[in-house]
Amino acid sequence: MLIRTTRTLSTWAMRALFYAALFGVVVLAHLAISALLRAQGLSGGMALFAAGLAVLVLVIVVTNAAEWVRDRLRERREMQRVKQRLPSGPCCVVWRAQEEEKSVRQLIEDEEDDHSDMPWDVVGPLRARYPRLARRLGVEGVAIAEFEVGADGRAKNINCVDAWPSDVFYEAAREALLHAKFQPKDVHIRFGASYKIPFVFRISGASKTRDSGRRARTLRPTLVAAQQAVEKIRSGPA
Repeated sequence: MLIRTTRTLSTWAMRALFYAALFGVVVLAHLAISALLRAQGLSGGMALFAAGLAVLVLVIVVTNAAEWVRDRLRERREMQRVKQRLPSGPCCVVWRAQEEEKSVRQLIEDEEDDHSDMPWDVVGPLRARYPRLARRLGVEGVAIAEFEVGADGRAKNINCVDAWPSDVFYEAAREALLHAKFQPKDVHIRFGASYKIPFVFRISGASKTRDSGRRARTLRPTLVAAQQAVEKIRSGPA
């Protein structure tokens, strides 16, 4: 099963939104304070100066408060990362096939073909929640869950066969199986058999790798794009 997620707004986009909102607040506050001071009988120049000084103090307070909140959030996120045993930076899932390299989508299709003889069908889509912190850090993962299906069509005795790079991906797979409903393909169902389902968590557009093996790798798309541009210029006509 392939679980895809998209990246949220980048840090630069969030900063742009913050400063745009701050600019609007500054303009409105300056106009309101200057109008209030004029109504109190202060001259135009003095009213503008006092309003500007008040707005400057407001900007300093707001920016320092935002920095403090951001530092606290960063510390909290780091504590959660260590607790969940997630890598400190982006990493991607890379698979190595026996004969040739295959994409994750091809691998999942092969896994589904291998388990097509499972005497159960999933009622509706099998949805898994992408771990929030892993998505924020750009971490991809994989989990293989083993389970049995009870008489009520619910998964039971769920066990983790493999999970990488953190158990949070298995927890997401386990949650998806607990909410899934199965129906038999045939009336003759043998209970007690166990089945395995692979869950591969990918971030759309996060990585395009050609390396073999399965490992974590630091992803720097801007640096890669710059290197490719330089190589293109060097390999151009003399």
